[in-house]
Amino acid sequence: MTEALGGVPYTPRKVRPLGLLQIDDWRVKLHGLSATPSGDLDDAAHEGARKAAVEALPRPGIGGGRYGVGFVIAHRSTNAYSYVVGWWAYGCLLSTAAYSARFSEPAEIARCPARQAGCVWELAVIDHERRAWTRTMLGTKADGDVEGYLGAVLSGRV
Repeated sequence: MTEALGGVPYTPRKVRPLGLLQIDDWRVKLHGLSATPSGDLDDAAHEGARKAAVEALPRPGIGGGRYGVGFVIAHRSTNAYSYVVGWWAYGCLLSTAAYSARFSEPAEIARCPARQAGCVWELAVIDHERRAWTRTMLGTKADGDVEGYLGAVLSGRV
């Protein structure tokens, strides 16, 4: 039997849509995720999410197999902020980049190791994004439904 080190007990966390970020030719859904009962994020967390997206998203957003759409998760966890940036390419491929920041400086981001995908709560949001992408972009319309994808938001507890 393997014992988890430093495990955090699972309790659902509040997730809600925080609008779209426009970064060059990218349109990116912003998800707020929080371990706090109120589910609120510091205002500076929005800036941290934007900085992460600006750094992570390849240019140009449209072309080279990319659609110019994706998502950012701004997560106020129990010990820090984390930001996961995801973008879609070549029909079915999701690329991600992860960042973190201290509570005292939520906009001062640092890139996480490339092998990190996200925590269990962030993976629930990523699963929502996968389902939204499959439903709106891999359906019967030849070019997909980008507006439908951008309108598919997640609100509640994960």
